[in-house]
Amino acid sequence: MENEIFTPLLEQFMTSPLVTWVKTFGPLAAGNGTNLDEYVALVDGVFLNQVMLQINPKLESQRVNKKVNNDASLRMHNLSILVRQIKFYYQETLQQLIMMSLPNVLIIGKNPFSEQGTEEVKKLLLLLLGCAVQCQKKEEFIERIQGLDFDTKAAVAAHIQEVTHNQENVFDLQWMEVTDMSQEDIEPLLKNMALHLKRLIDERDEHSENMNLLSDARSARMYRDELDALREKAVRVDKLESEVSRYKERLHDIEFYKARVEELKEDNQVLLETKTMLEDQLEGTRARSDKLHELEKENLQLKAKLHDMEMERDMDRKKIEELMEENMTLEMAQKQSMDESLHLGWELEQISRTSELSEAPQKSLGHEVNELTSSRLLKLEMENQSLTKTVEELRTTVDSVEGNASKILKMEKENQRLSKKVEILENEIVQEKQSLQNCQNLSKDLMKEKAQLEKTIETLRENSERQIKILEQENEHLNQTVSSLRQRSQISAEA
Repeated sequence: MENEIFTPLLEQFMTSPLVTWVKTFGPLAAGNGTNLDEYVALVDGVFLNQVMLQINPKLESQRVNKKVNNDASLRMHNLSILVRQIKFYYQETLQQLIMMSLPNVLIIGKNPFSEQGTEEVKKLLLLLLGCAVQCQKKEEFIERIQGLDFDTKAAVAAHIQEVTHNQENVFDLQWMEVTDMSQEDIEPLLKNMALHLKRLIDERDEHSENMNLLSDARSARMYRDELDALREKAVRVDKLESEVSRYKERLHDIEFYKARVEELKEDNQVLLETKTMLEDQLEGTRARSDKLHELEKENLQLKAKLHDMEMERDMDRKKIEELMEENMTLEMAQKQSMDESLHLGWELEQISRTSELSEAPQKSLGHEVNELTSSRLLKLEMENQSLTKTVEELRTTVDSVEGNASKILKMEKENQRLSKKVEILENEIVQEKQSLQNCQNLSKDLMKEKAQLEKTIETLRENSERQIKILEQENEHLNQTVSSLRQRSQISAEA
């Protein structure tokens, strides 16, 4: 909407005589620039500073920002340089005092696309025209004006009259040195000076009132800012008070956590003692386990020995059976020998009875038979004694083998008892290991929980201390602010 209103105003301004005149110094925009581009080139101040440099080449060079890029601060900087140079040129070179209000660079810088902005630019071009037609190169610039069309030339001439002959716009200080002025010339001059003096007084009063209003506005703005800051601080104080209340509640939680930590410490101490006791039990279990290994080794040795003894027992049984068979054979042979001995004795008795009836030759034969029979009988008795001794030895061997068999049976029973004991010890070791593992896991969990609780307590303590410190600082600052405001209000009341 604003652009639609400004567009016809811009077209009218860009076709005005002053803009047409300033274009004689060169193109405002590169190429086929639009009215908007040319207007932006004017208000940016770069082109107009170059025009002023052509009018007064002796100007001190000042830094002009070539690239404004629609930056209000850079635009105002360039225009401020231009206004100072124009004012300096009027006063020092032309010996003239600018009576009209100077162009407001603030309006041009911040609101160039407005009717008020175009009026200020027009005022700037008017002063620049007065510099051009009164400088040392005025013939060159007047020739450029003569090259314009008739209507434009007439309008430019009227603008020149505004800045050269209208004492309300520009006052010529050289008239003050003229002493032979007539009364008719002095009266309009005095009238203009009186009007100008009245306007200056009005401007002074308005400026003073504006300064007072500005001071009041600054004070009001300052108080408003302080009030806003105090409101923010009050809101922050309420927030901090709620946080303090929350932290106070947390302090109760901290007390609970402290008691909980003490309980956990006691539980931890009990667990440590339990752990020590379980470690002692584990050492005993390990010792029993080592002893169990020795018993297992001894058991294996006993099993091997038992196996060897069983083999020996089998061999002894086999040998006993062989000896018993041999004994039976010997007993049968002994019985047979006894029978033969009895038979021989009977025969010998028969022979003794018949020997008395026989003759002498027969006696020698009987004697020989007796000797043979006696020797055979002696041999049989010796063999019988040997067999009897062998039978006794076999009986002794059998008794020894039976004793070994009973010993082996006892060792088997002892082996079974030791095996059961080993199995019981192994079960106890497994249970002890499981119990120890459970205790270790419980101890680790409790230690972790303890560390976490200590960390939480430390964090809560630090946060509480920090918040309390911040609240104290805020409270102190608020007290200072309130005291300062009270002093200011007292000073204002006294004033």
